[in-house]
Formats: sequence, structure tokens, C-alpha cells
Amino acid sequence: MKTPPQKLIFMCHPIKKAVGGVKVIYRQAELVNQLLQPLGHSAVVLHPNTWRFKVKWFESSVTVERRWFKWRWMGKPSMSRIDGCFDPQQDMVVLPELWARKYGEQLARMGVTYAIYVQNGYYITKGDADTLNAAYAGARCILTISDDGSRCVAMAFPGTESRILRVHYSIDANRFNAHQPKENLITFMPRKLADHSSKVLFFLRNHLPAHWRIQAIDGLNEDGVADLLQRSKIFMSFSHFEGCPLPPLEAALCGNQVIGYTGQGAKEYWDPQVFTEIESGDVIQFAQAVLDKIQALDSLAEFPVFTENIRALSATYSPAQELADMQRFVTAMGLPSQPQ
Repeated sequence: MKTPPQKLIFMCHPIKKAVGGVKVIYRQAELVNQLLQPLGHSAVVLHPNTWRFKVKWFESSVTVERRWFKWRWMGKPSMSRIDGCFDPQQDMVVLPELWARKYGEQLARMGVTYAIYVQNGYYITKGDADTLNAAYAGARCILTISDDGSRCVAMAFPGTESRILRVHYSIDANRFNAHQPKENLITFMPRKLADHSSKVLFFLRNHLPAHWRIQAIDGLNEDGVADLLQRSKIFMSFSHFEGCPLPPLEAALCGNQVIGYTGQGAKEYWDPQVFTEIESGDVIQFAQAVLDKIQALDSLAEFPVFTENIRALSATYSPAQELADMQRFVTAMGLPSQPQ
């Protein structure tokens, strides 16, 4: 009997602001679709309960679906009821870790094959413990975006180790690179740990040399972010309990000296030649490290770009690696695909 067309559905929060995890979901759904289409299958992104939502800060050709879930009252925050919204014979679902508690058990009861995508190992703590245990026990595959995320899942849900699949995102080297001339510019993203960044700026205010300036990266599309990172020399990282933070890595590939917090997940790429780690919360040391770096850079005849280190980072977080990971994921879900 011919296998009916299978659809791999990447569920995604409808977030308008620039969040790296959303871009990763779109990108990887697009790659999986390329692997599945030659054999008559497909992959899409699903923003549930939205009419016209569209991500605008990056470009993507992935198909976006709309499905409406029902609501039920459970004597606590309302939950979406998804019975009838998926076909167990044709649909497979990829749940973000924050939705495992809402939809994992329901998908298992419906007989729908699903995976859980853990982009942040510290978000898996949210929810009722028994509900989470059931959700992770029923998942065919558990994707993790970092080694740190894999450790979090293995610790939280013993017995899942054989179903954990570490995958990588990729960074577009044509967009994030060190080819532009550098300015005496320090950049940072104010969305995470705004209180920490404001304190660091306060302690820098009377010491920053007049020929240096600081600029927040906020409200820009992907090209705008890349342009600022290409021009800046120092990037301040305020990552906090993150799976594998994207901005510090993008900054490094643009030739920045990165100073700040690893958020735990960035430890796997924190090359001391390019990155300076600050203990989370030590804002005085953070400010001093920035001033020390400025002094060191001002003493040099030209700005140093550590090409070999950047090349190694690019190889680890490359399109080729990401595509190979998605091929492994498709296989783990039991789907046939056309190798690229």
C-alpha cells in the first residue's frame, strides 16, 4: 500500500520581535521541506490561532499554515484542545519545549507522532512535572540545540538519552562576516537582562574615551543587525540561561571581540581568543573588561581579526552541518527523504 503524503509540522510561537529561535525554526523547516519534497512529503511552520501573522525581520520561503485550536477550562489557566486538528496518519508535529506541557500528552493520546525541540534547556522546567514526564516519554525524538541542552534533558528526564538528537543552527557567512571596515563602536542587545546592561552602561559613562561610542541593537531586521555587527569592534553579551545564544556568535563571526555572559549554552563555542567570559551579575568587572579591551585595541596599529578561530566557528555552525543534522532528524522520525 502506498504511503500517504506525510507532513512534518513545526509549531512556532507567533513572536513579532527579533528572536533567534524563531528564525532557526523557519530555516530548519525549510531545509526539511527540501529533503522531503522529492518524495512527495512536506514540512511547514504552524502558528496556531492566528489569521495573518507573519515574521518580517528575516526572509523565508517556508509555507506557513493556520489552524485553530479549541479552548477548554481546567480550573487553572486555559489550555488548547487539539483533538481533530491533526491527522495521525499524515501529520507529524515538532513542539517547541515551552509547548510540550500543553500539547505533548494530547498528541500522544491522539496517536500523532511528535518531537520536542529544546532550544533552551532551562525552559523545560516550566509546567506540571507529571505532565512533562508524559510529554517527553511520548516523544519519538527530542531535538536539542546545544550540548548544554542535551545535558538538561538527560538530567530532567532519565530514559530519554537514546532519543536526544543534538542539532546545530547555521549562520549565513555571506551576511555575518568581518569584511567591513571597523569603527570604534561597542554594540549590545538590550532585550535580555536589561537591568544588567543599564548598570554596565552606568559604570562606563565617565570612563569611555571620547573616540568610542556604544549603540544598542534594537528594532532592526537581519541585514541591519549584520551591518552594525560588521562595523563594531566589541560586542557586550548579556545572555541569560540560553540554549545556544545566537547574537554573541554572530558578533564573533563579524570580527568582534565579545565580552560578557555565556548564558551557559555558549560555553561550547566560547573561544578565549575571541570571547572574554564575565561571571553573570559582576557588572563592575564587566565594565572594567570593556575598558581594558578598549585600551588594548587602542594600543594596536590595526584591529586584530582572528581569522582561523572564526573559520572554525563557521565550520561548526555551517549550512552543511545544519543540513546533515536535519537529514538525521528526518530519519529519526521514520520519514524517507532525498539526500541533498
